[in-house]
Amino acid sequence: MRLRVRRRPVKYARLEVRPDGTVLVTAPDGFDVDNLIERHRGWLEGKLAEIEGLREIAESGFPINGEFYRVIHGRKPKVHERFKTVVLSPNPNDVVDCLKKILRKELLPLVDSYARRMGVEPGKVYIRHQKSRWGSCSPRGNLNFNVRLIVLPRELREYVVIHELAHLKHMNHSKAFWEFVGRFYPDYKTARRELKKWWTIVELNPHWKWLARGEV
Repeated sequence: MRLRVRRRPVKYARLEVRPDGTVLVTAPDGFDVDNLIERHRGWLEGKLAEIEGLREIAESGFPINGEFYRVIHGRKPKVHERFKTVVLSPNPNDVVDCLKKILRKELLPLVDSYARRMGVEPGKVYIRHQKSRWGSCSPRGNLNFNVRLIVLPRELREYVVIHELAHLKHMNHSKAFWEFVGRFYPDYKTARRELKKWWTIVELNPHWKWLARGEV
């Protein structure tokens, strides 16, 4: 078990299992970390076993639309949905740009459609390559989506769009926010669990690790 202890002036200690299998403990000075680990050893071992299972899945190809495409190396990046293949060019930034273009073609109509149904008016829509979060909504009403969304099954991308559009009504995660989300995506709790799984898969996937070199 790889353990990292982060000392912070927090009221309660926190346990987190990172996608790379590191156990992160955030605790105040003097807190008995060893005792905390022992008390939660069963849960930790279960989470670590889950990550190892996802690692095997993550290494089976390039994730696109919830499936794993075969990787081909070539001069120009391209996604062949029919043949379930992805062509990776030598420059990771070129591949990211290709994925952004593909994702934008799907996301923009989805944003427009749900914005009308939800009665909201988003500002600009950006697609970026980010280290955290599937998406966000700025105070100005602009929507930011992570290019990593392209790995998800389409119904999960739909949830992320609904989630960010809902922030145009409620800039928080209050009960009212979740009730609003639930009107358009009733099974949002399952979606949130699935998103955590897919985030771990992206973090473990060797091809996305390579793309992270050009992450901006």
